[in-house]
Amino acid sequence: MIYLKEIVINVKCFNLKYTLECGQCFRWKCIDEKENEFVGVIKDRVIKIRQKENLLYVISNKEDNLEEVVKNYFDLYEDYEKIEKRIALIDENISNALKNTSGIRHLNQDFFETVISYIISANNNIPRISKSVNEISKRYGKEVMFEGEKYYLFPTMEELKDVKIKEYRDCGVGFRDAYIYQTVQDFLNGKITYEDAKNLSTEELRKKLLTLKGVGPKVADCILLFSCNKKEVFPIDVWVERVMSLLYFKLNDGKVKKKDILEYANKNFGLDAGIIQQHLFYNMRENMM
Repeated sequence: MIYLKEIVINVKCFNLKYTLECGQCFRWKCIDEKENEFVGVIKDRVIKIRQKENLLYVISNKEDNLEEVVKNYFDLYEDYEKIEKRIALIDENISNALKNTSGIRHLNQDFFETVISYIISANNNIPRISKSVNEISKRYGKEVMFEGEKYYLFPTMEELKDVKIKEYRDCGVGFRDAYIYQTVQDFLNGKITYEDAKNLSTEELRKKLLTLKGVGPKVADCILLFSCNKKEVFPIDVWVERVMSLLYFKLNDGKVKKKDILEYANKNFGLDAGIIQQHLFYNMRENMM
């Protein structure tokens, strides 16, 4: 039997459960609620992680550079304690939300995987999204053995280059099959690149993302926020519409124009809009407010 080395990481202002269950990602599974333990596939490895108070306990099939990978993925180099103190001063709604969901961090996910995953997410729910992403990974990604079980890395664009539209449909993605096929070709042809994600401004990158099939404003903003570290972006889905309508526009029917919500967020939330969005979103979805 191979015994994997467990590393321990000290953290502040971090809640593993909230971060992994607030809708950012689709490849994590809670395997022990009592122990607050999760297993997931990120980039080039499988990771099992649990949190006890301010300590993270981590093991992986790939141990090299593990601490840096975890810290980068969970944005642990960023001072969220300082951020939360700052945004709590904006208004009472945010202050109250933080009392319930302090410790949510934004994940730094792989750009290509996030683009494909969020194309699948359009008009979809998390269980179905996760099922499709896992099926694509199982069929075309690299197999990894971890603690006696098989896991699959998300395939690279090169590993998907010969996959046909129908094969994507067979993975349960529905009408999004042609969108995924075309987007893979767009990456392969250099229409959009990893360098774009690193080097372009938010607006430049948003414009590029919106040229991809199946990427609308909400999907583009989710990609910007959850894989490109654009924390000023404020994605609007049905939950965000509801919470903004109720708390900021004093309407119960949710019928506020997205343009008006965006204007409010840009004016009042500024560079922290994406962080605020996650707290408001999670509070509304979990009925905490």
